[in-house]
Amino acid sequence: MQGTGEFLAENEELQPWKPGEVWFRQLIPRERPWGREELLEPVPEDAGGLYGLKIGSSVKADGQSYREGEIVVADSRGELMQLMERLGTAVGVIFPWYDRIIPVSLLSPHREKVDLPEFRLQHRDRILRSFFITAALVGVSFYLPGTKMLTLLFAAFYGLFPLVESVMGWLQRVDRLTVEELNRRLVNFEFFRRWLATRRSKWLLPGVVVLVLVFVCQMAAGLDQSIEAAALVKERVREQGEWWRLVTTGLMHANIVHILFNGMALYSLGRVIVALVSPSLLGFVFLVTVVTGSLASLYLGPAKPSVGASGGILGCLGFLLVVTWRFRGVLPGFLRMSLLQSTVVMAIFGFLGADFIDNAAHGGGFLGGVLLGGLFYPRMRLAPESTRPVVRAASILSLAILAAGVGKVCWELWKTVSV
Repeated sequence: MQGTGEFLAENEELQPWKPGEVWFRQLIPRERPWGREELLEPVPEDAGGLYGLKIGSSVKADGQSYREGEIVVADSRGELMQLMERLGTAVGVIFPWYDRIIPVSLLSPHREKVDLPEFRLQHRDRILRSFFITAALVGVSFYLPGTKMLTLLFAAFYGLFPLVESVMGWLQRVDRLTVEELNRRLVNFEFFRRWLATRRSKWLLPGVVVLVLVFVCQMAAGLDQSIEAAALVKERVREQGEWWRLVTTGLMHANIVHILFNGMALYSLGRVIVALVSPSLLGFVFLVTVVTGSLASLYLGPAKPSVGASGGILGCLGFLLVVTWRFRGVLPGFLRMSLLQSTVVMAIFGFLGADFIDNAAHGGGFLGGVLLGGLFYPRMRLAPESTRPVVRAASILSLAILAAGVGKVCWELWKTVSV
């Protein structure tokens, strides 16, 4: 956000913002679901016709306190610049001739093509920094095996993710993009990001909450006992025909870190599926890929019990990769790059943590998601306004099976504690 203040201070004329003009208006992708100016926050009535800015975080300046989200108005462009210099942070700017708050990401358009050597130099520094963080944390995980799972998670978040992102960024030939294309991508990204935040599913958050409540019940019954009671204990499936465990194992978790990581991942990927294709598909994709992951673990994985929603989560990831390929000419490129980044990180993470990660379940779930994506590929519609009856029926059936799975887990846990 400080960069915005520097921009205003160093560019007194604010060249893109000529009175009465909005530089990005012609670049809004109006043919796409997110191509609507209404996604930008309206200027409050008491700030209409004035300059102003929206505060990004609580700050105190010149003995006065400003709250996060507060609108501060100015009578002139010069006074607006002074405000920016004093406050140092903003998430939006107001110009008197536009009735929407302009996000800072759209304040300064690109004026020249990207200088590739400089671009790669910036990524190189981040690559080196992320590599050393990853190497150090991986080294700690093997030196202190008791902390391996937690240390590798830190390595993934603070090392692997930025490392893979930077390497993928370094490989991009952004120098081939024209200034107009750079600005078009900038505008498309900002409107897509805001549109994505508006897309909601009434089932997603409650579904994650149910997984958390199931884990709470597991802790009450004892985690080890709960895994034996209802997770994927392979000899119980093969020898006693308890095939229901293929589903129930995806509703359970091994520890707090496991449920936190999986809960966040499921919510993040789920909201993208809900936005891009259909809320009704989320439960179906999750259920099917939990089962494909469980089957892969049963026949290809280690003999020890397996537990967790990771097969279904990797299934959502694989499914979304197909979706973003299907609409590659429409969706912002960052989305597919982000999914590819997550795929690479999960593969490396699985290799490093093979002693506690069921890679067969991960691979089976991911492959199941890709195959489902291929099955739906010819009929996919981007952000459809209605859901096909067959998809709705599959969703209802999937949710019913998952609900029955939750009931089965609770019943088995009850039998465990009542013995």
